[in-house]
Amino acid sequence: MQSVWIGCVLSFLVTCGAVAPASRLAWRIGAIDRPGEHRRMHRCAIPRIGGVAILLGFFCSYCLLFSVDRMLLGGLFLMLVGVLDDVYTITPGVKLLAQITAALLACGVSVSLGGVLSIFWVVLLCNAHNFIDGIDGLLAGCAVVESTALSLTLWTVGSEATPGMLLGAACLAFRVYNRHPARIFAGDCGSMCIGYFLAVLSMPLFSHAGTALELLSPLFLFAYPITDLTTAVMRRVLRGKSPFCADRGHLHHRICDGGVGQIACGRILIGLCVMLASVGVLLSTDRFLLRGSVLCVLTVLEMALVRRAFFGVGRI
Repeated sequence: MQSVWIGCVLSFLVTCGAVAPASRLAWRIGAIDRPGEHRRMHRCAIPRIGGVAILLGFFCSYCLLFSVDRMLLGGLFLMLVGVLDDVYTITPGVKLLAQITAALLACGVSVSLGGVLSIFWVVLLCNAHNFIDGIDGLLAGCAVVESTALSLTLWTVGSEATPGMLLGAACLAFRVYNRHPARIFAGDCGSMCIGYFLAVLSMPLFSHAGTALELLSPLFLFAYPITDLTTAVMRRVLRGKSPFCADRGHLHHRICDGGVGQIACGRILIGLCVMLASVGVLLSTDRFLLRGSVLCVLTVLEMALVRRAFFGVGRI
C-alpha cells in the first residue's frame, strides 16, 4: 500500500513540474487556444497541450509500479495525435480512426461482440471527455472524481485499483493550473487520453457484472460526460448539422449563459458528477444496490431541477 501512495505522490509532483515546460512548448509550436469563436469561454490566448503534463505524470508513476504495456502504448499514440490536433486541427475522421487504433492497441483485435463493444466504449469515453472540456477546471475536476470512484469500484470488486489512483493524482495536480482563470488547457491530447485510460481501466467492471444493475455501474461512473455527448449529437443531428460540428449548446455553456460564472458552473457540474459516480460505486455490488437505487433517484431529481432552472421545459 505504501508503494501506491508513493506512486500517487510521484504522479502529482511530476505533473506539477511538467506544466511549465508543456506551456513553453505550446507557445513554441503554436498549440494555442485563441478566443474569437462564439463557443470560447476565455478572453486571452492560452496554451493547450497541458495533457502532456498529465500523461507524463501518469506514465512515470505507472512505470514505477507496473511494466510498459499495450494500454500505455495506445495512450502514447493517442497523445501524439492529440498534440497534432492541438497544433494543426486535424479532421474528426482522422481523430476517430486514431481512437479506434488506440483501442485496438489496448484491447487487441477481436471480431467478437465483446471486442466491438470494447472499441465502442473507448471511442465513446474519448469523445465524451473531449466534449466536456469547455470551461476552466471542469474536465480535470470530473476526471479526479471519476478516477477516484473508478478506483473504489475496482477495489470493491477485487480488481486492480492503483492505475485509477495514479491518473486521479495527475488530474488533481493539473487542476491547480487549469482552474479559473486557467493558465493552461488540457487540449485534445489531454481530454481524449483521459477518456481513453478511464475506458480501458473500467473494462473489468463489465466482465465482473453479474446482474443488470451491476452492468449499469460503469455507465453511471461516467454518466455526465456520456449524457452531454449524447444530447450534443442528438441536438446537432436534429438540426441537420454534423455530429462533429462544434456549437455552444453543451451543458456548461447553457448554465454559464444563464448567468452563472465559470467557477459556480464547474462546482455544479462536478457536484453532479460526484452524485452520478457515487451511484456507479454503489451499484457495483449487490450489497449496496438499495442505497445506490435511492441515490439514483435523488440524482435524477437533481438533474431535473438543474434542467428546469437553466433551460426551462422541453428544450434539448
